[in-house]
Amino acid sequence: MAAGARRRSGRARLSAAGDAAGEGAVNRSRALRWLALLVVVLAGPFAARAEDTAATQASDASAHGEDALPAPLVPAREVIERAFENFYYCDLRADLVFDVRRRGRSVLRYDTQLLRKFIDGRAHDLFYFEGDGDTRGRRVLRIERIGRADDAFVYLPQLRRIRRTVMSQSADKMLGMEVTLEDLEVLRADDFELLGSSVTRVAGEPARIVTLRRLAGGAYDRVDFFVATADFAILEVRFYRRDALEPYKQTHMRREHMERYPGHVLPSRIEFLDREAGTETLLAFARREVDPELPSDRFTTLGLEKRQHLSWIRPRAERDE
Repeated sequence: MAAGARRRSGRARLSAAGDAAGEGAVNRSRALRWLALLVVVLAGPFAARAEDTAATQASDASAHGEDALPAPLVPAREVIERAFENFYYCDLRADLVFDVRRRGRSVLRYDTQLLRKFIDGRAHDLFYFEGDGDTRGRRVLRIERIGRADDAFVYLPQLRRIRRTVMSQSADKMLGMEVTLEDLEVLRADDFELLGSSVTRVAGEPARIVTLRRLAGGAYDRVDFFVATADFAILEVRFYRRDALEPYKQTHMRREHMERYPGHVLPSRIEFLDREAGTETLLAFARREVDPELPSDRFTTLGLEKRQHLSWIRPRAERDE
C-alpha cells in the first residue's frame, strides 16, 4: 500500500514535471517563432539590398565581359569562317603605305593603292606601287581561282610588259620587300585543315587561337589565328615552318588600330614581323573605302597595262601639298 502510494506519488510528480516541461517547450516554441518573425522583419531590407547589390554586381560584371557563367564556345570552324568573312570578304579601295624597318630604322617605303572586287564570287586584287627603285610604277593583278592556284599578273614598267605567275610562287619576295603576295591574298576556310583551338587573351582581351594547316602548301606549314571573341576581329597571326616550334613570321593587328564599318571591323595598321629576315614592315591604311562601286573592267590584263594611274593615286608631291 505504501509502495503503491509511492508509485502513484512518483507518477504524479513525473506528470507534474512533464506538464511543466510541456509548458516550457510550448513557451520556447512560441519564443522561437517570435524570434524568427523578428529576424524576417528586420532582415528583409538587408536581404533586398543584398539582392540589389548582387544584381548590380552581375550587371557590372556583364558590362565588363565577366559573365557569371562562361558562354558556350563557338565551334572553331565557325570562328575562323567569321574571322575571314570580317577581314577579307568586302570590296575595297584603299591607299596603303608600306614602311620596312630594320633595327628600328626605315630602310624601304612604298606608297600603294589596293583595289579589291569580288566578281562572280572570286576575289580580284589590283595593286599599284609607287616609290623609288624598280618597283615604282609596278602594278599587280591577282585573280582568285577556286580549286587551284590563283593567277597573278605583274606589269613591269621598265620592260613595258606583263609577267604572268601563279600563287604557288607567291612566297617569292617579288615586291621588293619582305611582304609577299601570299601575305595579302584572300583566305578561305575551306583551303585549310583544322588542327585545333584553345582560349587565350590578347592584351587582356578574350580571344580564341585557331590552328590551321594549309592544304595546298606554301611558305608556311601551319598558322595560328588569334581571333577576338567579341567581334571575330583577327588580332594576331603566327606562321610556322614544318615541325617548327617557334613562328618565323608574325602579324599584329592591335585593337587600338581597329576601325568599324558596316559588317566589318578592320585594322588601320598591320605589323609584319619577319624573324628570319630581321625586319618589321608596317602597313598603314592612309585612306580606305569599304564596298565602293568599282568597274569590273579595271580587273583585266588590258586594264592593268593601259592604266598608268588608278583613282586616288596621285604623285607624292601633289599629295604632300
